[in-house]
Amino acid sequence: MSTTKRKGGPGLKQLGAAIFSHFISTPDQSYGATIGQRLKFTEINVHRRGASGDDQAAYGETMFEIDVEKDMCNIFGTLHGGCTAYIIDPCSVSSLVTLGRALGLDGTGVSQSMNLIWHQPIPLGSKLRVVSTSMFIQGRIRSARCELWVGDKLCVSAVHSTINPTIPPSKKREPKL
Repeated sequence: MSTTKRKGGPGLKQLGAAIFSHFISTPDQSYGATIGQRLKFTEINVHRRGASGDDQAAYGETMFEIDVEKDMCNIFGTLHGGCTAYIIDPCSVSSLVTLGRALGLDGTGVSQSMNLIWHQPIPLGSKLRVVSTSMFIQGRIRSARCELWVGDKLCVSAVHSTINPTIPPSKKREPKL
């Protein structure tokens, strides 16, 4: 299987960062924004598998970094599970939005399920690398995987499923009353 990679140029990265920032918002408007604003968008890519150019074979990839600080930790001095889920939520969706933009689709959605597996704790002071890859985007259903790394150690892996509740204008029904 061959893979071609289109590195996100400044325009794609800038657009991705702007969309990400919109969803993180500000502390007075959104839960967790003080932590979300510290996530550094480091890389954005769109990959295509094979030579056919089939959109089903394309996937988006985004990467972020964040330093684990005290307000992110539990009493044991490791990244709190709730904070872990918070980081995974917008980071995983960023790969879906990236692919959606490349395919001319709306990659946004609301969470349907999130499955996290902790492989090892992430201690206070760690530089965390978050790697998100879109897995599926078709119709209203989207899914992505997300991995949290410290150096070369995989600490958390997750699968996040979302659904886009928007009904296209051509499919909307007028009320009967």
